[in-house]
Formats: sequence, C-alpha cells, structure tokens
Amino acid sequence: MWSAIRLFLGLCPRAWTGIAGLVGLMLLVTATYVGQGLLIANLLFKAFSSVDVGGLLVSLAVIGVLQVSRIVLFVVRDSWAPRVSARVKETVREALTSKLMEIGPGQAQRMRTGDLQSTLVDSVELLDPLVGRFVPTVVASGLGSCFASVYVTAVDPAVGLVVLACALLAPLSKLVGERAIRRRADRWMVSYRGMYSEHLDAVQGMATLKAFNASGRRGREMAEGGEAFCRDSIRLMVAWCATSSVGALMVPIGTTAAVGLGAWHAVTGSVSVAGLFTILMLTRETFRPMHELEAAYHAAYHAIPAGRAVADILRLRPHVKDTATRTPALRCDPPGLEFRDIRFCYPTRRAPALDGFSLVVAPGERVAVVGRSGAGKSTVLGLLMRYFNPDAGRVRVDGREIAEFPLVGLRSLVGVVAQDTYLFHGTVRENLLLAKPDATDEEICRAMSAAQATDFVSSLPQGLETVVGERGLKLSGGQRQRIAIARALLKDAPVLVLDEPTSSIDAANEAEITQALSELTRGRTTVVIAHRLSTVRDADRIVVMDSGRVVESGSHADLLAHNGLYAELVATQTGVPV
Repeated sequence: MWSAIRLFLGLCPRAWTGIAGLVGLMLLVTATYVGQGLLIANLLFKAFSSVDVGGLLVSLAVIGVLQVSRIVLFVVRDSWAPRVSARVKETVREALTSKLMEIGPGQAQRMRTGDLQSTLVDSVELLDPLVGRFVPTVVASGLGSCFASVYVTAVDPAVGLVVLACALLAPLSKLVGERAIRRRADRWMVSYRGMYSEHLDAVQGMATLKAFNASGRRGREMAEGGEAFCRDSIRLMVAWCATSSVGALMVPIGTTAAVGLGAWHAVTGSVSVAGLFTILMLTRETFRPMHELEAAYHAAYHAIPAGRAVADILRLRPHVKDTATRTPALRCDPPGLEFRDIRFCYPTRRAPALDGFSLVVAPGERVAVVGRSGAGKSTVLGLLMRYFNPDAGRVRVDGREIAEFPLVGLRSLVGVVAQDTYLFHGTVRENLLLAKPDATDEEICRAMSAAQATDFVSSLPQGLETVVGERGLKLSGGQRQRIAIARALLKDAPVLVLDEPTSSIDAANEAEITQALSELTRGRTTVVIAHRLSTVRDADRIVVMDSGRVVESGSHADLLAHNGLYAELVATQTGVPV
C-alpha cells in the first residue's frame, strides 16, 4: 500500500506541499481540542473550588473562539483536500496514459479492455479518500496523539504511558491483520474488474447476444458474477471490521485504565484534583485522532486495492525499449525492407507465430503476403512497427536495424491500412487529421479524391464535420475503409502496409477500393497482407507463408504453374481446380 502511495506522490511532487498543509491543519484542529480540554478541566476545577464567575466567563469565551476556529479549519481542510487529491489523480491519469502509449499495443492488447478501463477511470477516482484524507490523517493522528499524551505524561507519567501505549496499539493492530485484508482486497479488486469487463462485453456484444438468443444466459452469468462480487465485498468488509474492532477496543480500554489510574493517584495524593480533571479531559483528546484515523481508514478501504491495481500498471516495463534519439536520413526513398531469420512466439501460445521467416522487399516493390489463417502474416506488421521485438533474427528498414530508429521516427515511415479500420468518435476531419494534424483543406481534399471518398463525404449531413460515431459505426464498411485509405494518403509515408484491406468490403465496393489502393501504393514500398487473393494478382511478387515461414515466392502465374500451396488457396477461393 505505502509503496503505491509513494509512487503516486513521487509522480506529483507538488502534492507533498499540499499534504503537509493538510497535516498542519489537522494538527491545529487537534490543538483546538486539546486547548478546549484544558480549559474545560480548568473550568471544572474552578467550579468545584467556588471561584468567581468572571473567570469562568473568560474561559467559556475562549472555548467559543476555539470552536469557531475549529469550524474554520474544518472548512479549509475539506476544501483543500479535494484539490490535493485532484492534482494527484490528474498526474496519475497522465502517467497511466503515457504508460499505455509506452508499452504499446503489443502489451496492452493482452489485457482485457474492461480491466484497463476500470483501472483508468474508477480505480484512479478512488484515490480521492486515499490521498486527500487517509495519508495526511495517518501523519496528523500519530503526531496529535503523541503531543496530547506528552501533556498527560507531564501531569502523571504512568497515566501518560498507558494512554500513549493504547493510542499506538490501535493502528498497530491493523498491521497485524494486513495480510488477511490484502488477500481479500486483491480478490475484491479481481472480482470488481471481472464484473466490469463482463458488463462491458455484454454492452458491446448486445446485438450478437440477441441474435443467438443468449442474452438471458449471459444475464444469469452476470448475475452470478455479481453475487460472487457481493460475497467478496462482504468478506473484505468482515476482515476490515475485525481488525478495526481490535483497534477500537483500545480506546475504551485506554480511557478506563487512564481514568482509573488517575483517580487512584488523586486519592493517594500523587496527583492534584486539577491534574485529575486534566487527565479526564486530555485522555479523550489523545484518542480522538485515532478515531479520525479509523474513519479515514474505513473511507479508503476500497481505495487501497484500487491503488495497488493502478501502481501495477505504472510499474510495467515496456518490452520494446526506445533507445535511439535521432531518425537517420533515408538512403533510398522509398526505403527497402528486410526480415532475416525471424523467430517470434506470443507469450500466450506454445507454437511460434514466425519461425525462420525471411523476406526482402526492394525499394518501391509491391509484395503480397498470403497464406492460411494463423500463418503469421499480421505478425510481420507488428514486428515492422515494433509493437514487439523478435525473439531471434533481424528487421531492417533502408538497410538499418529498426532499433536505430526512434519509435516515433520508425512509425512515421510506415502508413497502415488495417483490416479492422478504427475510427475514433469524432468528425471525419478529426479522424483524417490523425495522420497529419497540420494538413490543409486542399491536402485533405486531394487525399479524399485519391481514396474515392469525396462523393460519399459530400453526401454526409455535415460533410467533413459529420461525427462518425464510436468506431465509425455511422459509416458503412466501405466508407470506413476509404477514410482509412485517405488517412494513409495524407500521412504520405514511404512504406505502406495493407493488412487485409478489402476483407470486409463487398464486391460492389471492391473495385473502387482497389482503384484507391492502386493510387495509394504508387511510389511506395508496399507490403499487402491478404486472404482475398483477387487483391494481390497485380503485385510485383507474391509470397506464400505457412507455419511462420515463406514456402513459395513468385508471380501469380508462376505460383499457379508451380501447383503448390498458392494454387491450392486459389482453387479453394474460386472453387475451380487449377
């Protein structure tokens, strides 16, 4: 827990000043309580001693001033704490976003979307009571109890030691049960994130559930998951209450022991009556900070496992390290590509995705990579973009190791049109400007024209300013693909990778998309990854992959004449034996 808190505060050094200020405010609050207790003890002594009323009125007025001051301090504290925690949350969110960008899709895609979303949103939001309340209360409670017990010790050393011991045993009892609490808290967080992920899956896949009449079954499964989460929440609450009860018992035990010992000392004459009244009043004030710590601890009990989940992501180390600082100038424009003896295995699979894969693409050459599903075609793109590093072998661009390029510089050289075109919720223009934020309207129009997208964009309600919806769902598959091609044209990268560019396009749109792709590939080194073989016939060279390696290479006609795997794939798709 504390390692996570140190991590968060280390990301936001300014928060230390805010927390120090909150600690100071809480100590001032404790001082008002102690001062009030001393005044009440003095009032009681004067009342029993038949002192004049004038002195009593002065003490009552000072008590009133202390109470008003305490209210002001509470108001300042309660308005200051959210600002401190908001500053930390903002910094942590920025750090999480930077971390996800740093680790890249190669690592991030291994996590469930719901898990990530719950951590980025809910877990960070739960840091409010942890940073703004619990952390300063821990420091202020410890110091406040020590200061109050020091005064009691000055009146009666034995009573002071009893009070201090009981005050310190209250938080220490929680440390004893920390292991049981942490185990249950981690289980609670796993259940919470799982439930969040299942609900997100159900919402995103609602149409599929309805189509297969599976919504009722999924609803029952989600209800069972909710019940499991409820049980985990109850177990966590029981553990918290058990440890809190032990600590809470220290307060009445310490109070009873202190009052009893103080009364005995008063009877024996070792403590005056005024001292006894002081013990009676200050014993309560010694334990008051512990009550506040208990309340803060209870408010933060969900935040503690959430904070650990956030810290786990922040501590991730990227598998791909960006060590280069300067993008080298290209020797050839467009550059060539080289994959040499590549071996790569995904952590979740036993068999390697690529095993001895070698491919050389000459500058300006258009090479098509085909093969059965699972042959390793898309993995080639991931390696070129350095979403992950190969386990063995070398990848070169323009004759240089790709590690010699900064990640930003490397990816600026490659334009991608993916199989699953991703458009962000925003306007058509905003999605196009992802490729080139400073693009002019003229450049956008040229890119759309070359991508055969001008007509359909013009027909949209607001043209370029039309909001495309989440993942571009307000557009058809062909329209999304043409936007993706226009985006790649706008980027104007010298290397182009087309990953299944027409797999989701109907035959009516395929001719237009193919024409747009021809415009896109002109003057660029191009790698086309395709299942639909009709899109690769015009490639300069076709490379056939199987089991993670190249098994055939040549033109369409040569490969058909060879009567190998490519001929078999063509026969399967066309239904005509070769």
